[in-house]
Amino acid sequence: MSAIFKSPPILLTALVIFAGGLSLFFFSSQSLRLDEAQSLWQTSRAPVDIATIVAKDVHVPLYHFLLYGWRLLFGGGVETARMLSLLFYLLSIPALYALGKLAYNKEAGLFAAALFAISPFMNWYGNEIRMYTLFTLLVILNQYFFIKLWKSARHTDSASSGAALYAVTAILGMYSHYFFFLVLAGQAVFYFLRRQIFPRGTLRKLITSWMLVALALLPWGYYVYSIGEVQNQEPLLQAPTSIILFNAFSQFLFGFQADHINTVFLSLWPIAVILAFLALRKRHGGISPETEYFFLTVMLSTALAFGISLTFHPVFTSRYLILAVPSLYLLVTSVFSLYPERAARFARGAALFVMAATLIIELFSPTTPVKENYREAAQYLTAHAGGADVILLSAPFTIYPIEYYYRGAAPIRTLPLWNRYAFGPIPPFIPDKFPGEVAQATQANQNAWILLSYDQGYQEDIRLYFDTHYQRTDERVFSPGLTLYKYKLRYDTPLSERSKKSIEKSLGGDVPKFAEQILGLRTF
Repeated sequence: MSAIFKSPPILLTALVIFAGGLSLFFFSSQSLRLDEAQSLWQTSRAPVDIATIVAKDVHVPLYHFLLYGWRLLFGGGVETARMLSLLFYLLSIPALYALGKLAYNKEAGLFAAALFAISPFMNWYGNEIRMYTLFTLLVILNQYFFIKLWKSARHTDSASSGAALYAVTAILGMYSHYFFFLVLAGQAVFYFLRRQIFPRGTLRKLITSWMLVALALLPWGYYVYSIGEVQNQEPLLQAPTSIILFNAFSQFLFGFQADHINTVFLSLWPIAVILAFLALRKRHGGISPETEYFFLTVMLSTALAFGISLTFHPVFTSRYLILAVPSLYLLVTSVFSLYPERAARFARGAALFVMAATLIIELFSPTTPVKENYREAAQYLTAHAGGADVILLSAPFTIYPIEYYYRGAAPIRTLPLWNRYAFGPIPPFIPDKFPGEVAQATQANQNAWILLSYDQGYQEDIRLYFDTHYQRTDERVFSPGLTLYKYKLRYDTPLSERSKKSIEKSLGGDVPKFAEQILGLRTF
């Protein structure tokens, strides 16, 4: 292991090639997912419209403008759009090495970069058309310049340039994701806990940087407020539990696994915490400030997100907390370095092996819970749904990935009925109004194809309503949580307007009702 660490450029190049090759040959060919479809839909408009759409959403616009320019230059396909996220992910690998080297040493930086390159969690978002890898890259860079504030205490010029770059990365970070404020909050707490390690004038530099961040955000905040949909700036997430909390840490290390695999990892958490605690207790001279900082970054960000979710509104999800991943990997690296040499080598090898194994499982297992095979579902509907049928989607926002792939004749509607171009949020599910919405959505159609995914709390009500009112004739599961049902709505053959006019012309007038009945062509 130590021999490998002697050639950082070679190893880093190998890690970047590995992550890039994994994406190009495996991840990039996967079906478009819901969030990705929304990104494509949002960035297919003019910049002013993009700003308006994002202002009504729960995100900030930096990534969307970058994606807009990227698609103009290189094309608008799924694989091309994913390349932008991959680029940010690949840049993050050497950036994390630099952070680890600054905080600890060269070997620590390389091991953390290796964990990052084979991470199932990071590889997943490294191939998703969303802002998360940009967010992560800016977190790493901002942490680098923050640590440099006390590491470069003896070099005035270096400290000044580091403070300026710290402010720039903080501003860009806040424009990449609202949760970047958790990084800044952790840094503020750490400064006041370990103020003695910082040189004089650091507080002034930090306050200046934070004021610049606030000033830079004012135009966006005013614009969001002026749109008048601040109340919609809330993600639709479930309230977190202790299981969800521990599951987030499991995802950070082992990615997205089926329940039976994830249960094993969750059951090992107490052992892992005990081993880490014992290792830290044996450290001579106390815990380093760098380790304290990374520990604080991980724990404070998750605790704040968890507390806000319980107190105000659910915002706790592992993808929003991707900011904690670099610190977590460096924290694991720090803990392993406290073991005896032989035990440390075994722990590093075991960690790399387990993460590589879970990466393979995440990639190839059909039960991976985050896989969304909208492409196959849309292709099946294209081949089987006829012009007399109707396709009903719930949750309503799943219309974005289906529309991207669907090329059939049947119309697409949502349940609840939703005009996405109208002002305001998606209409709620109201049981008393639902039968009328079904009648309006199905009208004179022969069959209804119900595609259910992203359960918003009423999915089972929709299925039960159709099961008790119509005959189910087909059911197919395309990926975990993505199920298609087919229901027979009627047994007559509705008379098309074209056919009716043809008959009327041949009969020299209106079609008598008894003729329609005899021919079995009566419409309802």
